[in-house]
Order: sequence, then C-alpha cells, then structure tokens
Amino acid sequence: MPRTLHCYAAGKDRQWEAICLDLDIAVQGASFEDVSSSLEKAISLYLKSVSDLPSKERERLLNRRAPLRLRLQFAWDAVLSLFRRDEGEHYRHQYTMPMAA
Repeated sequence: MPRTLHCYAAGKDRQWEAICLDLDIAVQGASFEDVSSSLEKAISLYLKSVSDLPSKERERLLNRRAPLRLRLQFAWDAVLSLFRRDEGEHYRHQYTMPMAA
C-alpha cells in the first residue's frame, strides 16, 4: 500500500535545506528545486538499501521519524503560513511525496 511522506524545505538566497519528516532524511542545496530533487533521490536510495534487510529491521527503519523538535517546527510553520503575507527573502515549503510500499 502506498504511503505519503511529509517533507519540509526552507531557505533563502542559495542556502536551502529539506527534510523528510517520516524517514529523518535531510539534504542541502541552492534552491527549492535542487533540494526537492535531491531529497527524492536520497529517499529512493534509502528505500532501495532498506528493502534488502530482514523484515524486523526494515520495518524499524521505514518508521524512523525526524526528532520531535523538527516535526513541531514543521507544524508551527504550517500554522503560521496561514497568517503570513510576506516573509521577505525567507521561504518555506511543506509538501508530500508518495512512497511505494
């Protein structure tokens, strides 16, 4: 059954970072497009390497969430984005990514 991964990216100028909150995988790059693409590749490689492990270990690694502090920051930014009009030069993106079972 497919699963949806929750991802978060933030940055300004040419300094961006993105994290998959459900697998605790993070990347850095020069733009949102760069980190989004890099994160997708990192997740793909992670899933490929985990797929060959014994089921108990695979299950543990497929449910490795980001630390609570990062998940709360994601939720807080999502709530604040409902009220923000202009963030200046700092940008944030919350997005989802499908994951094959």
